[in-house]
Amino acid sequence: MKEICIKAFRFLILLVIIGKISNWFLNYSAETNQVINGIMFTLIGISYVFAGFIWDKKLTNATFLISGLYLIMMNFIAGFGAKSIIGIFCILTPIVIVRFFPEDNNNKNSLNTNF
Repeated sequence: MKEICIKAFRFLILLVIIGKISNWFLNYSAETNQVINGIMFTLIGISYVFAGFIWDKKLTNATFLISGLYLIMMNFIAGFGAKSIIGIFCILTPIVIVRFFPEDNNNKNSLNTNF
């Protein structure tokens, strides 16, 4: 069941990528672009929600969960002016936290010994 869900999720991501690239050539309407963007942000939000359960630190978990839930919910909030700025912040914050604050010190020490 888990593999079926992962394959379905990857297929949906592939469809969104094809839709975004085909928009460059076919120039879809504004409504179609809005639907594609909504699906894209929802898929990113779903992946962040699932990623919120795999980390050891509660702050990292909470950041992923809050960001993922916001990315999902922002598609259903109409007339919210700053939602794109907050959405970009919600996409980048978990990535920056994971990148610059590793989970354990062993990874940090092993990276320094390679130089």
